[in-house]
Amino acid sequence: MSSPIVEKEKGLIEKSLINIHQRASHNNRVNILSKLLGDRIDSLFENKKETRCIDIGCGDMTIAENIAIVNTKTNWTCIDIHKLPEELKDSEKWKKYKQFDGTTIPFENNSFDCALFCDVLHHISHDLTPLITEAARVASVVIIKDHFEYGFYSRNMLKLMDFVGNWGYGVSIPEYYFTQKNFELLCSQSGLKIAEITVGIDLYSHLPFVRNVLSPNWQFISVLKQQ
Repeated sequence: MSSPIVEKEKGLIEKSLINIHQRASHNNRVNILSKLLGDRIDSLFENKKETRCIDIGCGDMTIAENIAIVNTKTNWTCIDIHKLPEELKDSEKWKKYKQFDGTTIPFENNSFDCALFCDVLHHISHDLTPLITEAARVASVVIIKDHFEYGFYSRNMLKLMDFVGNWGYGVSIPEYYFTQKNFELLCSQSGLKIAEITVGIDLYSHLPFVRNVLSPNWQFISVLKQQ
């Protein structure tokens, strides 16, 4: 979710948090998730010469760009709610970016093979069903990377992680995260079935203290398809 185009004045605290996050975990997280997601997309569409993908809530687009390195068959479109600053409109990097209203995805039915939400949905406070349904309208497969909470400790540690990783960019910190039960309910209400799910992704083994207080079971990747 972190993005350089979020319109927020960054003071000393915000800049410090961004620096801590970038130095401690950002690159490692991106590398691990890009490999996992790139390989997953490759296995789902191994017979296609090109896989059309949309990253919904793309942030700085680093995930999409790195997946494209891992899986060279992927062709990415990236959307988020933030307006692109004038100084970036002629940038080659940002030509694949499009602003949207956060609910209605501005593309025709079946425009993509795969829609990705990477650590996006837990930041949205309103009903997620319309957005998930929209993703399934424009893509045949929806992949969600997000968090599971299991009670007070996991919820508040996840909030702390989000504070360090996102608050400096102006991204909201959620009150709650998915439980396995309410995630399954969301999928069902959106007319989707969970075709695959992996619970337990270790993103912090490289950090001596942090790896002892954060559980890999708080991280999951799920593949959703039409029921």
